[in-house]
Amino acid sequence: MDVFEIVKAKLPADKLPDDTTLALHVAEVGQSILTYCNLSSVPSGLTFVHANMVIDLINGEIKRLTPDEAQMVKSIKEGDVTVAFDGSSSSFSELTTESILNDYKSQLNKYRTMRW
Repeated sequence: MDVFEIVKAKLPADKLPDDTTLALHVAEVGQSILTYCNLSSVPSGLTFVHANMVIDLINGEIKRLTPDEAQMVKSIKEGDVTVAFDGSSSSFSELTTESILNDYKSQLNKYRTMRW
């Protein structure tokens, strides 16, 4: 299986972007992996890691574009029960390929090479 097939199999149809957008996400994450690991091609051992990173990027963009559905609780006051939600969507806009790389560093470091 390649990265496209894995992403299409794992994501529900309503969250799956069109093929062009999916190809851009796969290429963007793939380039981030290559840059981080100092490689010329993504090893087959990273196929599922690559696909999971693409899925995380897609889910992050969905959350960023629909912040009303995923608001963070800012404060809770008991007594008359008041719940305040944080109106900023900055926590979702920070989800970039760079932050996704940080989540997968332990798996990527096994393939990372030194460059002189």
